[in-house]
Amino acid sequence: MANNKQEDKEYIFSNTVTITEETGIFAKTYEEAEEIYLRGGGTTDQVWNSGGDWECISNPDDLED
Repeated sequence: MANNKQEDKEYIFSNTVTITEETGIFAKTYEEAEEIYLRGGGTTDQVWNSGGDWECISNPDDLED
């Protein structure tokens, strides 16, 4: 009797998402504001995102004849 159980295959998808954020920082100088920003400070709002551009980058079915 033949074994008809099919093995799982790995499909790999890539998703590129672009997100634009704006961060507001109160500081006395630009240098101080930059330092605060680089430490993760300030108030950040997401103002835009692309929603994603996905594709299958590895499809084992393409390798089968």
